Amino acid sequence: MLKLAVIVILLLLGGLAVKYLDEKTQHKVVLVFGAIIVVLVVILMASELMRH
Repeated sequence: MLKLAVIVILLLLGGLAVKYLDEKTQHKVVLVFGAIIVVLVVILMASELMRH
């Protein structure tokens, strides 16, 4: 649970930093954040399934 909280906090900080970038760079950063979130969710689900 702590890992999830740290991930959410880091993503929020990243989101705040993105507000100060230009539009093209924002689009790239949002795509990267989206990919990272998907990978982290898959890893979290896999680790939870392996534990049970």
